[in-house]
Amino acid sequence: AVPNCRKWWAASVVAGTGVGIQSVTVPLFVKERVGEDTRAIAIAAALICQTLPGAALALVGGVVAYRVERRRILVRTYSVAASVSLVYVALAGFEAAVIWPVFILSAVIGSAGAFTNPARSSMTPQILRPSQIQNGVILGTMAFMATLQFGGPTVGGLLADGPGLTTAFACEVLALASAALLFARVATDAPVPTGRSVRGDLVDGLRYVRTSPAIMGILFLGTIPGVFFMGPFAVTIVLMVEDVLGQSDKFVGILWGCFGAGILLGSVLMTVVRIPRRGLVLCSSLLFGGLLMAAYGLSTYLPLSMALLVLTGIGGPAIFANFAVALLQETASPKMMGRVMSTYQL
Repeated sequence: AVPNCRKWWAASVVAGTGVGIQSVTVPLFVKERVGEDTRAIAIAAALICQTLPGAALALVGGVVAYRVERRRILVRTYSVAASVSLVYVALAGFEAAVIWPVFILSAVIGSAGAFTNPARSSMTPQILRPSQIQNGVILGTMAFMATLQFGGPTVGGLLADGPGLTTAFACEVLALASAALLFARVATDAPVPTGRSVRGDLVDGLRYVRTSPAIMGILFLGTIPGVFFMGPFAVTIVLMVEDVLGQSDKFVGILWGCFGAGILLGSVLMTVVRIPRRGLVLCSSLLFGGLLMAAYGLSTYLPLSMALLVLTGIGGPAIFANFAVALLQETASPKMMGRVMSTYQL
């Protein structure tokens, strides 16, 4: 199990880096091609185009994660993501002045993500013993979320501000293609035929979730960070850097990196400190993370903004993401794991 976990961890690091670079490069690509008054709308529209297909296909992604070998799903979806980034290389390299391709490409990425996330997150019970799941989830979060929010955005911001967006997109292609190759080396269990239709499996998954109060509670709490914290943060960070803090594009990546550094630090602390009453701590993280994010929104001083984002990462997402996923994986039946995790994504 341990060698498999190491391969999964390494693949998650590379995948998170590629997706993290993309979280910076796409908003900067859009920002450079629209007027000042329409930047927020254009960036939000790209985010919506990515989110809606992912939400629409999330439950299907969970069913597919149960029916198809999970590493095969990840190889294909990360290959799709690398192909999309290759299109961005061409758009940036030829200095295309239009943004309409962004909306199509964002929809493709969102659709692929609906299958990627349930497959990747539900691999943990297949490669670890039950007693190892919580620390495995935390290490996985350190690998994926920390690079998604820390390493990738920082690299993306520095590359965009230095060599340029074309180079940043090219590095994104390399990371995502490498992730596909690395996930191909992770051995996962062969799927067990259910003998039911996709619709039947979807209904079974929803029924299972509905009859579990613990899972329902965690899923309800999971809607709060995306709607009230991460979505607004992803749309406004470009505007905060330029309009409020008066800094160059590289600080888009650096601020994302501060947020990710907090997630990384919080995740490390959680591997060495045993925290009781995880449900209460999970709920408290939403309050503390929200207050710290609000303070960041009021800041006009760069060092203070950076410090607040580090604290937000520690007190909010590091706790919430780790405990929510660990509690779901410890509670859910293995045969329902993909469908539960896809519902969490939704």
